[in-house]
Amino acid sequence: MNGVDVFFFMWAASLIFFMKAGFIALEIGQFRSKNVAYHCVLKLLDLAAVFIAYLLIGYGISYGLENIMPLITGNFDAELGAWFLKMAMFAAAAVTIITGGVAERIKILPYFIGALLVAGILYPIVEHLVWGGGFASLGINFHDYAGSGAVHLFGGLVGLMAAYVLGPRIGKYINGKPQAIPGHNIPLAVLGAFILAFGWYGFNIGSAVGVSNGVELASVGIATTMALAGGIIGGALSSKNDPLYTANGMCAGLVAVCSGVNLFTPIGAFIVGLLAGLQQPFTFKFIEEKLKIDDVCAIGPVHAMSGFIGVICAGIPFLLKSGANVSLLGQIIGAITIAIIAVVGGFIIYKGLDMTIGLRVPENVEKTGLDEAVLQVRAYSEE
Repeated sequence: MNGVDVFFFMWAASLIFFMKAGFIALEIGQFRSKNVAYHCVLKLLDLAAVFIAYLLIGYGISYGLENIMPLITGNFDAELGAWFLKMAMFAAAAVTIITGGVAERIKILPYFIGALLVAGILYPIVEHLVWGGGFASLGINFHDYAGSGAVHLFGGLVGLMAAYVLGPRIGKYINGKPQAIPGHNIPLAVLGAFILAFGWYGFNIGSAVGVSNGVELASVGIATTMALAGGIIGGALSSKNDPLYTANGMCAGLVAVCSGVNLFTPIGAFIVGLLAGLQQPFTFKFIEEKLKIDDVCAIGPVHAMSGFIGVICAGIPFLLKSGANVSLLGQIIGAITIAIIAVVGGFIIYKGLDMTIGLRVPENVEKTGLDEAVLQVRAYSEE
């Protein structure tokens, strides 16, 4: 790997890292102000948990245990160092999705331990299958260029399992019927979606193995842009121009395009983004009404379902450029495998934490607000 390629990976890692700011803004805008500062602490701690666990064990599970000691001691070459840093940011993106499902009611310590376990063990198993040669060694033709399955389908389903174990927020269900709990700052949430979209160019373009193929980089950039547009249109249409669904639609389109972003035609990418944006209200309604999961920041439709759509669409020829070597059957097998690992593994981790140290804050703390009751601070002092 030459110096230009190393810089390219560092550029991608930097943009993906900045997506964290987008996640924070998008999420805290969608729930009540009394829990905002506490949620910021969760987001900071899961970032630290990922980097620690991924360095010590996660990367080794993904790409070979022989890489652990060079990374720990610092005796690595440019290729290993650059690849590790970029993929650590992918791991951070997958794990931070979880907070969107468990907001306003989870304890800090079990959340941090859960992030360590997901980043150090569960996510690397999926990463090994997708990018570490696992599926290929089993003869499964699975294509996930930038993580619709490995990052978003996985992270969304793990987050839903954590939310299921936690149970709904107080007041979310009355006589079994879900009640709206409005967020406190729509403009902040929309700003977060834009920050995420900015970082997504590093997420997708940075998934190339280097800078030598300019056509590939440009193609990925254009497909990313068209899926973004499709997601906005889909979110606006299905929600009758609701600002949160429209902003989340942009993110849903970007999630869906990741898997085949190097293969989709511009129109194909738009269609994929449109489908992801359109499904949001229906998927969200199913999750909260049928599954009875309190998915605070809609990680189910935005990440899990959009990731699934993207993985499957990457195996549909009419959406792809000619000559794409994909298999719809391989995409289906891959999506189902990732989903099983996320659901079973996520449930085991968070149920285990709940049974041992407890996941949820006490009822009086939740009613008061986590900022004042736990941190003794207010996110907005003028209140």
